[in-house]
Amino acid sequence: MDASVLVALAALVLGTTALGLVIRARSGRVIIVTAVDDRPDARLAVAGAEVTLLLLTSPVCSACAVMRRVAEELVTDEPAVARHELDVTAHPELAREHNVLSTPTTLLVDASGTVRGRIVGAAKPAEVRAAVQAVRESRAAAA
Repeated sequence: MDASVLVALAALVLGTTALGLVIRARSGRVIIVTAVDDRPDARLAVAGAEVTLLLLTSPVCSACAVMRRVAEELVTDEPAVARHELDVTAHPELAREHNVLSTPTTLLVDASGTVRGRIVGAAKPAEVRAAVQAVRESRAAAA
């Protein structure tokens, strides 16, 4: 095998490994929104819930099942938290409006329909609980 082919293969392997590490590092990322959109969208919030976990999923998403279980666990433990799931293939306009580039993406929505945070990928239950608590605190600070 030619040396230039080996160098090209090594570069390809290193490049894909680096890309995989970046994707894995960004998965399950919790982002608390500090610049809140002043246009609440009542379609996003579940009536009566203090915080809604809006799961934006797709039919071929394996991590969506993980996030679904995490959200269900949280909803079971905290009655003021609700879960709502939408398929981005059925609601592409919503995915576009909220810049959803991968699934699962979970929007943390307050009672008014304002997006206060987002989770990209499957997150651990403790991270989701902390994000819900941060939403509650941001609501309290805004009031």
